[in-house]
Amino acid sequence: MKKTLLNKFILVTTMGTILVTGVGRNIFIKDINAFTTKKGSVDVSALNVRSNAGTGNNTIATLERDTSVTVLDEVNSDGMYWYKIGFNTGSGDKEGYVAKNYIKTESTAKYTTDKNFESEIAGFPESYKNRLRALHAEYPNWKFVVQNVDISWDEVIRNESVVGVNLVKKDAKSSWKSTARGAYNWSNGTWPGFDSNEWVAASESIIRYYMDPRNFLDSTNIFQFLNHGYTTGEQTEEGVEKMLKGTFMESTSSVKSTAPSATAAPTTTAATTEAPASTTQAKASGTNKNGTVSYSSVKAPESVQSAESKVYSTNTNGPVADSNENAELVGPGVENVTLATTAKEELPTVEDKDNGPGYTEPAPAAVFESTTEFNDTEHGPGVVNSDSIKESVSASNSTYASTAASSVTENANTLSNGTTYVDMIMDAAKSSGVNPYVIAAMLIQEQGVKGTSGLISGATGVYNFFNIEAYQSGNQSATSRGLAWAGSGNTYLRPWNTKAKAIIGGAMFYGSTYSKAGQNTFYLKKFNVLGENKYKHQYMTNIEGAKNEGAMLSRAYSEEDKKGVFTFHIPVYRDMPEVPEAMPTGDGSPNNRLSSLSISGYNITPSFSSDNYSYTVELPSNVNNVNIKANVADASATVSGIGDIELNSSNSTVDIIVTAQNGTKEKYSINIKRGN
Repeated sequence: MKKTLLNKFILVTTMGTILVTGVGRNIFIKDINAFTTKKGSVDVSALNVRSNAGTGNNTIATLERDTSVTVLDEVNSDGMYWYKIGFNTGSGDKEGYVAKNYIKTESTAKYTTDKNFESEIAGFPESYKNRLRALHAEYPNWKFVVQNVDISWDEVIRNESVVGVNLVKKDAKSSWKSTARGAYNWSNGTWPGFDSNEWVAASESIIRYYMDPRNFLDSTNIFQFLNHGYTTGEQTEEGVEKMLKGTFMESTSSVKSTAPSATAAPTTTAATTEAPASTTQAKASGTNKNGTVSYSSVKAPESVQSAESKVYSTNTNGPVADSNENAELVGPGVENVTLATTAKEELPTVEDKDNGPGYTEPAPAAVFESTTEFNDTEHGPGVVNSDSIKESVSASNSTYASTAASSVTENANTLSNGTTYVDMIMDAAKSSGVNPYVIAAMLIQEQGVKGTSGLISGATGVYNFFNIEAYQSGNQSATSRGLAWAGSGNTYLRPWNTKAKAIIGGAMFYGSTYSKAGQNTFYLKKFNVLGENKYKHQYMTNIEGAKNEGAMLSRAYSEEDKKGVFTFHIPVYRDMPEVPEAMPTGDGSPNNRLSSLSISGYNITPSFSSDNYSYTVELPSNVNNVNIKANVADASATVSGIGDIELNSSNSTVDIIVTAQNGTKEKYSINIKRGN
């Protein structure tokens, strides 16, 4: 008998549309779409807006950094979350879809004084608290832990500003690029490149911005402070599947999940007991980058040692034509101590103007550029390792490591031992103690969404998914060097003659040398301020590396997922400025030097030189004013502090400030001494 549906109601509320059905008083909720709209802004230099959620849809607009948008809804496609946004670029109101982790949202939740929470964040400086309160209002289950760094802020910045330790894309704004000695050629106005001339030294001002944790206390970028430990039951096969959708590793777990949650998305992530109690107990040192790494306390093979800090690159791929919404990974890695390594060859690259995320199909032989939206990595870690680093878990004693696979029978998505990439990543988490979502994010970062690198093609029967020790050395390419290391030795399950061993062994290496050695967040992996060998055992050189990795990890979580329990470890330095460091935005000539400096009628000591910034002049006691003359080296620069200067004391210092076209400043000082 045909049933008739009576009394169907559709209620429109401020929270969304509710479909209510029923007969008489037996009314029940059929469906709820209760996404709350919120204001937001674009958090990358260029972001594609698509006609619908998913990378296969047309791009209808490209929005610049800081463009205001209204977030209207959230949907899942391609294994990632998308925001439906409203925006206006001057030609009327429009709607479209963007990858959600490139939108910085403003919480609509209002913070009501919570004494317990205030007690929890009491250790943070006041300049942190308002941002933490806003996050607490929206995500009351989140926990924020102070990581006190007993080093002054300026000392940290000085060490991280050493040329080569942090890099930016060569086409970045000039204010992002260093003009320190060795970083800029003043004679011809060019920046010497690192890593195949595509990366240059980062300026102190951009380093200050990316190292200041207060700039990233929002619901997406805070994930760079998430603990990397693995907690059984909190990270599941379903969550890994979700992260791998749309990548070359997309597959379904071959074994039914034993996790308590049946949700297809990760629900909670918290600090794990696998992590060290102290964040100062680093066991190995070195410097890796997003594609390169160097170790100082661990002796690398003599054949790859170098007395200088150099970076090499073998990247041959160019910009991609269309983005694949995959988070931008990190850039080159620099050698801070003995040698530098590059990431890899044959990786898909990206297309953005200033290191904004965005991935597209790999294009052959072209210049690498940044991208928009989800970016594939250009460079993954090229960890410099040697057999002197020993891992406690080996192929023979690992409970979980799957080592029986045969590379001969492997296909694209299913490994030869009957398991998938999902299973391998879960095995890797159990063997290494590293959060499987972190492992998944790193693999996507290192190998790209399409996985076209020669390091994992299997052509030689050897795999290196984490690009460990993949750096150019002499005539040996990054790919061949990385494969040679993966195919030799007996640590970390080597030789890596199967995908399973390469993924599990690579995770064991990372767990041993980073997450269990005082660098258990993306931030600390990038900026080693708590482990041993400070400033030198760093996994990538791209200054945006930690932010980009955190954003990639955050894409695994929907707004509903984020209601779970998360623990974030946030650094606080001594003597930080009262307000967060600002992102430099200036472009144009960086030349803030003088071509001449003099005082009418008197000689300064030493004789003027454009790269000397301190001078002295001796005057008779009856001289009460001087006329200072100066010319800028670049016509686009301006200078202050010159002309007639009145002297108010026997000894005084006059500062002459040169401001370059891009806004950067340089100070020349004249110490004036008058006789008695």
